[in-house]
Amino acid sequence: MHMPRLSRGSLMAGGSALAVGLIALWESTAYPFGTARQIGPAIFPLGLSLLMILAGLAILVEDLRAPATDEPLPRVPLASIAAVAGGPLAFALLVERFGLAPAIVASVVISSLADRSLAPRTVLVLAVGLAVACTLIFVTFLKLPLAPIVW
Repeated sequence: MHMPRLSRGSLMAGGSALAVGLIALWESTAYPFGTARQIGPAIFPLGLSLLMILAGLAILVEDLRAPATDEPLPRVPLASIAAVAGGPLAFALLVERFGLAPAIVASVVISSLADRSLAPRTVLVLAVGLAVACTLIFVTFLKLPLAPIVW
């Protein structure tokens, strides 16, 4: 009888999800839970942390049940990770200085670099459409104090 073992990928994925869930669970206890009639701000992070813990455990258990393989981990696409992380960072850095619409366009364009198969025209249409939609929703309808464009 052989001992089941976790693959490195599943151990990293399941362990990371489990760790994030446990940390979030711990942090959620700093907020008031409220009552059944009026829930407090701790309920949402508590629920998300429990889902993360369950997801991490599910990944680990599923891998223990699968037959063992010695497949190497796939190559990590660092450029794609940087592009996906750079989009929100660009938005955060640009929204006050240049306005909502330019920040959204920059965010979409930078994030789209993660997928080289996207046509520039598609990215441009998505970026402009999202900028217009967000400007209408957040500035016009919700009246948030955001400038659409700063000159």
